[in-house]
Amino acid sequence: MPPRRERKDWTLPPAPGPSLRQRVEQREREQGLRCSDTSCGVGPSDDDPYPEPSTSLTKQVSIHPLPDTSDHESAVHASVCAHEFHPACLVSAERVAGWGGEDKAEPLVEVSCPVCRAVGCVTRDEWESGVSAL
Repeated sequence: MPPRRERKDWTLPPAPGPSLRQRVEQREREQGLRCSDTSCGVGPSDDDPYPEPSTSLTKQVSIHPLPDTSDHESAVHASVCAHEFHPACLVSAERVAGWGGEDKAEPLVEVSCPVCRAVGCVTRDEWESGVSAL
């Protein structure tokens, strides 16, 4: 009788790749329909797969680094992270997180990225466009 071979522990095979939903959401991001927010309320959903496209809804903003000085113009050209958001999605996420742009005198609104939590700012115009879109 041949010697018994030692049994190896069974492991789950590797995943074949992204799921169909992940592929669809990635394509929607590439076309500007969906932003980086996990709860994007502007992009297509299962209930409304064909939303009305408009330039105000497909506009996306990135979070800029906080300025070191009073020179606000230099801060709005860089990004603190690679994530981009619809203004309405960013305002909604920031209000849920307890941040808000209540001080209307400031030209910049301090925000935190809902995905990676990097702290930065957006311009007052970008913030107000998100408030009006809600």
